[in-house]
Amino acid sequence: MPWEPEPGDTIAGRYELQEFLGKGGFAKAYKALDRDTGDTVVLKHPNYTESQNDESVIEEYFEKEAESLERIAAAGGHENVMDLYDKVRFRDVPFLVVELVEGGLELDEVIDKHGPIADSEQVRQIGIDLADAMGFLHENEIVYRDLKPENVMLKPDITPTLIDFNTATGFDSTGDPSTGNQGTTILGPFKPREVAEASRTDVRQGPWSDVYSIGKILLFLLKGSVPKKDGVNPHDFGADCDDYLAEIVERATQSDYRHRYRNATVLRDVLEEKDPSPPSKASIRYIQAGKQFTVEPGDTVGREGANGPPASITIDDPQGEYISSVQVQFEAEGGEWYLVDRSLNGTFVQQGSGWQRVLCGAGRDRLKEKGEDYTDRHGNEPPESIRVADGDLISLVHPTYGVTFEFKAE
Repeated sequence: MPWEPEPGDTIAGRYELQEFLGKGGFAKAYKALDRDTGDTVVLKHPNYTESQNDESVIEEYFEKEAESLERIAAAGGHENVMDLYDKVRFRDVPFLVVELVEGGLELDEVIDKHGPIADSEQVRQIGIDLADAMGFLHENEIVYRDLKPENVMLKPDITPTLIDFNTATGFDSTGDPSTGNQGTTILGPFKPREVAEASRTDVRQGPWSDVYSIGKILLFLLKGSVPKKDGVNPHDFGADCDDYLAEIVERATQSDYRHRYRNATVLRDVLEEKDPSPPSKASIRYIQAGKQFTVEPGDTVGREGANGPPASITIDDPQGEYISSVQVQFEAEGGEWYLVDRSLNGTFVQQGSGWQRVLCGAGRDRLKEKGEDYTDRHGNEPPESIRVADGDLISLVHPTYGVTFEFKAE
């Protein structure tokens, strides 16, 4: 049995454990003093002794959390997502050093202590913050999958912080138990069917899965409990809230993911506008395959069958693995549409007679490491995003690669 720390222990000569904070199916957490900085932090380690899961599964999910938090940190972090400060190993036990949410309570503790939140405006703002955090995760190829009250801390100023990332990424989207995706945390009324019944359905998991869970969280805040059913209108469940908010929750929690909001960016936008109507749409026509796809703000295009969370729209890569799992993302602002590159190899957009390369920071860094010149003939670095309009052509990887779309705003 691996070594188990206790309050008073000092980890890696630096972190002094002060008090036990809690445990989950895969990890335990302690408040600790960072002797080097004087800051109070949280140390997490695998829950070897009190989990129903095998040791190998516990370690797998603990490593998933570490990988997710490292990816989040590399992307600059988000104010509504728990920060990772350090990753250490002591007496052959891995530890994550993460942010302590000062004065925060888990959402279920908030409801137990104060009762449901009757103010629609407060619930709306919490929803906006959660959707913005989820949108950030989705942009960085992370689908959270485990949003529930005990995984959200609420600060005294009503600002939410996402915690617990052990089921967030590195999963097989079909939910096949043979892959090890069999943790106990994927059950419950906050999960859409494609997650809760993953081993029995071929419905894809994606950004729309987190949209469902945010909808259920909003209902929980309004009522203090949630039914294990889909398409719930808070008014029908006895909650008193503004009509627009009730309609947003009902749409977000639909059983069929195609009837929900497509992604967290769209959910954030309708909450900000207090208008449950879906936003404006565009379309892209896959010229070589003769297929057409509807696009909403926040939607992504990527490679079919890629490791990690799927894009909103997935396509076969004709030459292997040059198309990233998330290649591009579409955004809309003020009636204008923008393409944002999220890939390692770049994307080309034709406006008029010439092609413009679009390449994200990670793609630039990769090409620099390989010693390749990615600038144009004038020595200019490519932009990370570009405005697109009717008739523009979008080629993934390169115009000669054979994956080209025609963009049309509706």
